[in-house]
Amino acid sequence: MTDEFKNAFKNLSINEKRNQISNEMLVISELIKNYENSVGISSILDVKNYDLVKDANLSENEMLDFIYENIYNIQREIITILSINK
Repeated sequence: MTDEFKNAFKNLSINEKRNQISNEMLVISELIKNYENSVGISSILDVKNYDLVKDANLSENEMLDFIYENIYNIQREIITILSINK
């Protein structure tokens, strides 16, 4: 990551940062799903979109739970892919 990207992220509001992190996780999940589709694996990956819950005014603790759940689901799906493709 370049300093330009780091500085751009640093200058975002808290809500914009939350949304950007969510968007990055959604991109990762789509990459995983596309790969699974290309090799004939049914995807069960579920990554939540922050845009759909941001009006709920999540606390920092709730936001960390939200991020953790998404990361856990992504990790679980990657482990499954790697175990199938051995």
